[in-house]
Amino acid sequence: MQLLLDRSKLDIQFQLPEFVLKTQQQISKDFATVGETFSDQFIEEEYSYDEILTEVQKHLVSVMRSGETTLLQLLYQIDLPQQDFLSIVTDKDFSEKMADLIIRREAYKVYLRSKF
Repeated sequence: MQLLLDRSKLDIQFQLPEFVLKTQQQISKDFATVGETFSDQFIEEEYSYDEILTEVQKHLVSVMRSGETTLLQLLYQIDLPQQDFLSIVTDKDFSEKMADLIIRREAYKVYLRSKF
């Protein structure tokens, strides 16, 4: 079962401003469950993929500072596959790779809602 939007489909979907904005809003909604809030600008204005990656990475680092339990709660809320998390947990670029996985998972949620 596919749980992430692959990079080529993500690139196609990210050409649609409404899709990008809905993805940003989904990210904000899920992070809010662990007390992490994004700016109104992030929720209301379309960002580029790189800008979203930077924002998610910044907020992810903040969540990680709150502790392992909070991070795991966030990953559960996002519904990120455990195997994906475990495959990068010791990577030196963990926060960037995890931010990318989060964006792809959140985008997949938005994609599924648009199809069904």
